[in-house]
Amino acid sequence: MKLIGKTVLVTGASGGIGAVIATQMAEAGANLLLGYGRNQQSAEQVRKQIVTAGGEAICIGFDVAQETEVEAVFARMANDGTLPDILINNAGAFPMAELLTMEAKQWDDVQAINLRSAFLCAREAVKAWRANQSAGVIVNIASIAASLAQEQIDHYSAAKAGMLALARNMAREFGPDGIRVNTVSPGLVWRKTLADDWPEGVARWNKAAPLGRVVQPNDIAKACLFLASNDASAITGINLTVDAGISVALPF
Repeated sequence: MKLIGKTVLVTGASGGIGAVIATQMAEAGANLLLGYGRNQQSAEQVRKQIVTAGGEAICIGFDVAQETEVEAVFARMANDGTLPDILINNAGAFPMAELLTMEAKQWDDVQAINLRSAFLCAREAVKAWRANQSAGVIVNIASIAASLAQEQIDHYSAAKAGMLALARNMAREFGPDGIRVNTVSPGLVWRKTLADDWPEGVARWNKAAPLGRVVQPNDIAKACLFLASNDASAITGINLTVDAGISVALPF
């Protein structure tokens, strides 16, 4: 078990990719801190699943885009002795909007939940690790949208591109402290309603992707587990693309 004795904070852990990442980390022996925003009930279900399987997990509710809340949570964890060794910046949102009719608040909200949250949590984690003279690992969950263009997600693409740049710069700056920072960029990720919500899109994706399928949440979790573990001890500043090969395929 690759993460025995490690504590992992996963933001956005109440469902979707975050919940699967959390359960995978727990199966690898880590103690989990399940960060959630509004959905306490779902976060508690994830916690119960982990505990039932023999793991340890607690739920932590806070707004990852609010500086004072992030600072308070990390201060409390420092006092409680529950500071994470590994931070997974997974919290995010993916609303679609036309650029020319997009309000500034829509833009700001997407930057806040996707990019500002990663900055705030990463900053507080690094401050704590430096204070304790301990190493640490950060994995940002970005998207292939950071590098590939698509209509109606200008704000989201910009935020995810910012996460890539943030990880590269932090990797360079804090590598001497023993802190590794990497990014995982998923492609189209399966969810229960995906085929019903976007059947033509899924069909196009499956046809275009060299592996002929969408990405499973478990694929993302395994990538995070690798980067968080000592198996990746010499890896920092990279972006690991998990997209069934879509980004290497020509669009025609």
